[in-house]
Order: sequence, then structure tokens, then C-alpha cells
Amino acid sequence: MPKLSVISPAGYRALLSSSRPTSRVIPVDATWYMPNSPLNGKGRFLQENRLPEAAYFDLDAIALQGSKYPHMLPPLDLFNRSLTKLGISTTDKLVVYDRDGIFSSPRAAWNLSLFGHKQVYLLDNFAKYLKSEYPLDTRAVVSETTTNTEATPDAYSSISESDFAEAYKSQVIEFEELLDLVKSGQLESDYITFDARSNDRFTGAAPEPRPGLPSGHIPSSLSLPFTKLLNEDKTFKSAEEISQLLKEDFGLDLKSKADFPKEKGIIVLCGTGVTAVIVRVALESVLGSDIPIRVYDGSWTEWAQRSPPEYIVKG
Repeated sequence: MPKLSVISPAGYRALLSSSRPTSRVIPVDATWYMPNSPLNGKGRFLQENRLPEAAYFDLDAIALQGSKYPHMLPPLDLFNRSLTKLGISTTDKLVVYDRDGIFSSPRAAWNLSLFGHKQVYLLDNFAKYLKSEYPLDTRAVVSETTTNTEATPDAYSSISESDFAEAYKSQVIEFEELLDLVKSGQLESDYITFDARSNDRFTGAAPEPRPGLPSGHIPSSLSLPFTKLLNEDKTFKSAEEISQLLKEDFGLDLKSKADFPKEKGIIVLCGTGVTAVIVRVALESVLGSDIPIRVYDGSWTEWAQRSPPEYIVKG
């Protein structure tokens, strides 16, 4: 799977010139909010300004239905049906953004790429686009589908079941495997595990936003709040700044074979698997690391409910 391409507003505007009926450039609004927020991403898409011809990618709807863990990756057939409904073709270039800058859009972009979409870009970011005074669609709309009618796509299908299973295995880690790694000590010896939640939630000093869920962290994991990877305007920091941050906070050099021999990998998690992907994109696409990175899809919400108590660490 190719690395996600992080693109500036100016880069997005330039990309639009390549749009053709058989290979359209379609912006994808993936705005999502935490459950304790009064805001609603889909509502804002329907009622507020958006990039022209945008579609809305609903992280909660295009997900495993009936799971007690939020927005887990969907089955392949649900993903394909959802993209068909949105009017997206496999040949389209998708530019994913969210209204918070860099928050939920990396997760949506990663989902699209994981499910085999070839050309996925991550806009860095919407606020910067607004300041540039580029065109906006200001109409209220009644559907989350794209209004771009240059082509009527066939049923969406970009990856086979076997290819998806292979991509899933290399990029996702599930609870059972992670628990085995913790019990055996291999999580500490074979992986660097970054937790993208706030440090207070990581240490257990602050509560989780989901009532009744204990805070804390997985043994041997490291606290890397996603906010530390972003500038004040919520754009990504530079590769140099991210590299320096990793050296100062953890003594890690991702380019060093001593710190990262070829058999060592990275695992990222957060509360529910959304902001974990900000860390993934920062390390892989911005910093340019080739180290294998796996996302713990259930993240802390699953771990806190399923793990034995001795593997919920405070402090």
C-alpha cells in the first residue's frame, strides 16, 4: 500500500487541473467529533461551507456495525457499498479533510487507502484553505454524496478479499495478538508503541471521555499526544521538528538501525483508533519512515474493557 500523500491547499488547487471524467478529483469531508462534543460532523457538512463537489465520509456509519467499540474497520462489502453510494469511482483522486485541521481526516484517508483506493491525499489543512480564500460551496445540501455528476460510477470495488486480508494483517493489530505480545514481553522488545491520547489520560490522571471507562495505558507503551505533532494552526510539523521531538522525548532516531533494526515495528493507538492515525501519518508520510506501522483498531476503548486489570497501567 502506498504512503498517503499530504497535500497543501495550493497543491490541492493544482491537482484539480488534472481532473477528468474518468479520473475526477473529489474532496472528501471526514469531520468527526468526540462523543462529549455538541458538534456533529455530518450536520456541519450538510449546513455549512465545504469544498466544492465534496462527499461526506461518515466514520461511524462506514464501520463495523453492532460492535461495542466505535468505528471499527468495516467489512469489505459494506465499504464498497458505502463508496458506491457516495458516487466515488476507483479511479478518482480523493482529497480528504476535516474541519478541525488534522483530527479525523487521517483516519478516513487511511481507511480509504487500506481498502485499496490508489490515489488518496490528505489536505493539510481546511483552515489554511479557508484563509487562502479559495472557492467554497456555501449551499445547504440534503445528501452526503458528491454533487459531481461528470461520471456515474459502477459499483465500487478496488481490492480483492485476499489482498485486503494481507493489507489488514500488515497494518492492523487486534486485541488478542496485542495481549499475547504484552504477556510474552515481545511488545517491549519487538515494538515501539505510541499512544496518541493526552498524557493525563495515559497516566490515569484524567478520565476517559466515555463514562465508566478507566484511563491508564498498555504496559511499555509511550505517551505521544497527537497534538505534539501539529503546529498551532493544526497543520503537521515539519519532518525535522518531528524527528527532533522523537529524539528529545524518547531518545529515538527512526533512521537509526540501532534504534530500529529491520525486525522492529511500531504500533499506534489512541482512544478509538482515530487520532492514532495522525501519529502514523506523521511518522510515515511526513517524516518518511519505512518502519512497519500497525494501528490497534480497538485502541484504548477495547483494551480497557477486555484486558486483565494488571495490564492497565497507571502513572
